Amino acid sequence: MGHLAKLREYTPGPVRKTGGGVDQLVQRYREDPLFSIFGLDSREYVAAALSGGTITSIHRKIGDIYEACVKAVFSEALGLAPTDLVYEAIIRSGSKKETRSTDVYLEFARVPDDRRRQAMISYGAAELAALTKSPKIDLIGLGLEVRHCYQTGDSKRTQADEAMARHLLVSAILPIMPLFRNQSNPGIVRRYRSVWVVKEGMASYEMVREVSGYDLYGFMTRNKEEFRKPVIEMLQDSGHEAANAF
Repeated sequence: MGHLAKLREYTPGPVRKTGGGVDQLVQRYREDPLFSIFGLDSREYVAAALSGGTITSIHRKIGDIYEACVKAVFSEALGLAPTDLVYEAIIRSGSKKETRSTDVYLEFARVPDDRRRQAMISYGAAELAALTKSPKIDLIGLGLEVRHCYQTGDSKRTQADEAMARHLLVSAILPIMPLFRNQSNPGIVRRYRSVWVVKEGMASYEMVREVSGYDLYGFMTRNKEEFRKPVIEMLQDSGHEAANAF
């Protein structure tokens, strides 16, 4: 709810830059030597621009929510401190080195419950066998890159994600990427499946339940009316702003 509350603080970038409102934005675009030529100084364009930024803001907050929720689930369900879930490494992506971290790191040896630890080990072994034809790795844990959805086709980000997955594998950590929405970029998903254990939609929720024992989907659906309110309110507010552009 803290993440959703931040939606009310959102101001569309174009409006924020002008320091005014819709009328000021239209006037600035009319004075622009490019926008004024192609009709981008029209109120229709301004309305579309305001709506686009709003949608992006909503998706960013939902991404933050899922990352935070998954961390909280594994911390509480497995009896692990937040610091126990941290894994960082310096990886090479292309010609550059950068520090990357997993969203959640589950080291088998740190899990105090024997039954839950054995369930995690079995899960990891089964998924590793599905990922590679000749699994010769004795896994020490699971590394999760949590995404609510994946739509970007940015090549640098894709290369960095693949480099991270390869690093995890050679470090005996199974790379898992849960995508909680069904409709992610199919081309990227197909590419990632060669190095990541990719789960989509309900399979992501099932992965969390199988590894942690907690039903995250059940929690989300029980509370969805509370989660919907801030989003709907933001959309209604942005709709009024867009309407004022006409």
